[in-house]
Amino acid sequence: MGRQIEKESGKTGFWWKVYLVYAFMLLFAAAIVFRMSRVVFSEGEELLALSRQQSLRYEETDAVRGDIYSADSSLLAVSVPLFNIRMDLHPSVVVNDTFFKYLRPLCDSLHRLYPQRSSAQYRQMLIQARRAKKRSLLIKRHVTYAELSRMRRFPIFEKGQFRGGFIVEEYEDRRLPNGYLAERTIGYCNENGGGVGLERTYNKELAGVNGLRLTQKVSGDVWRPVRSEDEVDPENGHDLITTIDIRIQDVAEAALKDCMEENEAQHGCVVLMEVRTGKVVAIANLLKKADGSYQEHMNYAVGEAVEPGSTFKLASVIAILEESRMDTSVKVPTGRRKYYNRWMNDSHREGWGELSFLQAFEKSSNVGISYLANSVFGNKQQRFVDYLCKMHLDRPLGLEIAGEGIPYVKDTSDKTWSGISLPWMSIGYEVKVTPLQILSLYNAVANNGKMVKPMFVQEIRNGSEPVRRFKPTVLVDKICSDATLAKVQGMLEGVVEHGTARNLDNPLYRVAAKTGTAQINYGKRGSERMTYRASVVGYFPADNPRYSCIVMITNPQKNRFYGGSVAGPVFREIADKVFATLMKGGQEVQPMDPGSVDTHKAGGYARDIEEVYEALGIESPQLEPTTFVRLREEAQSAQSFNEVPVMKDVMPDLRGMGLRDASYLIEKYGMSMRVQGKGCVRRQEPRAGSPCRKGQTVWLYLG
Repeated sequence: MGRQIEKESGKTGFWWKVYLVYAFMLLFAAAIVFRMSRVVFSEGEELLALSRQQSLRYEETDAVRGDIYSADSSLLAVSVPLFNIRMDLHPSVVVNDTFFKYLRPLCDSLHRLYPQRSSAQYRQMLIQARRAKKRSLLIKRHVTYAELSRMRRFPIFEKGQFRGGFIVEEYEDRRLPNGYLAERTIGYCNENGGGVGLERTYNKELAGVNGLRLTQKVSGDVWRPVRSEDEVDPENGHDLITTIDIRIQDVAEAALKDCMEENEAQHGCVVLMEVRTGKVVAIANLLKKADGSYQEHMNYAVGEAVEPGSTFKLASVIAILEESRMDTSVKVPTGRRKYYNRWMNDSHREGWGELSFLQAFEKSSNVGISYLANSVFGNKQQRFVDYLCKMHLDRPLGLEIAGEGIPYVKDTSDKTWSGISLPWMSIGYEVKVTPLQILSLYNAVANNGKMVKPMFVQEIRNGSEPVRRFKPTVLVDKICSDATLAKVQGMLEGVVEHGTARNLDNPLYRVAAKTGTAQINYGKRGSERMTYRASVVGYFPADNPRYSCIVMITNPQKNRFYGGSVAGPVFREIADKVFATLMKGGQEVQPMDPGSVDTHKAGGYARDIEEVYEALGIESPQLEPTTFVRLREEAQSAQSFNEVPVMKDVMPDLRGMGLRDASYLIEKYGMSMRVQGKGCVRRQEPRAGSPCRKGQTVWLYLG
């Protein structure tokens, strides 16, 4: 009985365990069903999207950056494709049989292409990476396309990415085919949008628009493109056509570098610009490095606002003439003069005695120019500042290149204005301008008073199709009156013929220019030695201006610091070679007749000409006896006479005449004259064609 009860009890316990396991399994199955239902109906879309996100992604495809060209279609900046080569050494990609069979030939091939490492060193590097199962071992950076083509045929690499582990990372590298020529003006642009020069300014146009492509993750961390209807092709960047002429740029760079090395100068710049359009044909900026060599470091022509010194006297002369209408023959003192508690000196402290206004400008007399400025504007000093503002010297030019220096023209309301501000500003101190800003003023004088903004880019192009063309921008329609303009043009020519820029004078073409020598550390006490900034700025050919040019050299060391002797040779070399290019190209530029100012020949009173012909037994030309004529040689065997136009209130052209004939015309106009030299009239002031009036003094320079 007891055994039967025990047996019954055992059966009950067994089934209880069975039911318990069954219930657990049932609950587990229910939980699985519940979870599956939740995944399908509640979280399915979210998890599916997450799965797709982890295996599919969109990647940007880079647009090809546009190129930068010179005006003569030479490449200034171009994007070159380069490659970084890596290797996937995981055994699942490069199997053991392949790796160890072709390892030595691969290392030998790498050594022949890149001998910086031996074949054994390559072998050791690859074996160590293989043991570490590296998926992306760097083999070589900055590989060219030619080198890449060779590497694709190397053992193991020839099997490609998925069986040979050959990984190619392509990127673009910006190259300057002409080295440092105009390097700072071309500039650069980095990934965060920073940079300098044209690359930064026109980054949007050059960069283009990147595309999009769908990629899928495969073994390891490798992504490969997948065809998709949503794929967007990149739009390549546009090209820039600059105003730079690479031939003239090369001349400018070389001339500047030679000058810098010869004078061991700290830094310098040169700019050559088309007079009528403002196109910058050449621009160079050099800085002395620690090892004594020179490189493009900063765009001084654009960004360095400094006290210009005597080249600023042109602005002062324009203001004086506009306000007073005075004759350039008026006398001024030179040498040394005191303004309040401060002495002003000329470069020759003893001076030149009393000079005319014209001669004071030609010799760059600080005392003479400041004396006139103080005489005219002493009781109305703000008027002087207003004239400078009218010439656009108080504000930036608005250049397309970022980083333009901010000019500083002191106003009478400025707290630093003092009794010496006016005289010192008149000679180029207590003001600051950039080289390009002072060049724009001289360019305006050459351009009949019209000031244009310097331009560096003339066209944006998409392939061969123009996208945008740039036109000259006029900043000031007229910086001064025609009468003043005629006078200052003649005065600038006088600086070359008789003044501080005589080394620019030549028999082939006329130059109008002004030199400048600014003392940099004049306000610093205890300086061991004086430091200077030498400059020359002007235009050529003076009688038909085509180009304006400025050269500025900072801190020359070889005991030479005057603008004419330091910067002058650079100006001369550039002008000579540019003029030769113009002549070779058949452009309308007439060379000067050697030994004469221009192509004008001797002339005089028509009745006298006839008497000479009769005395020589030559048939007399038919001339109006009461006119003045000039002999012009048009061919070797043919001669003709051109009548000298005589118009009321307009200065006649006296060049080539003898003193008797010239004096007769001057007296006929009711004017007086001053004469220097002997012979025929070589130069006159005021210039021919400028307004004249009775009682005016005419300076005649004979030679």
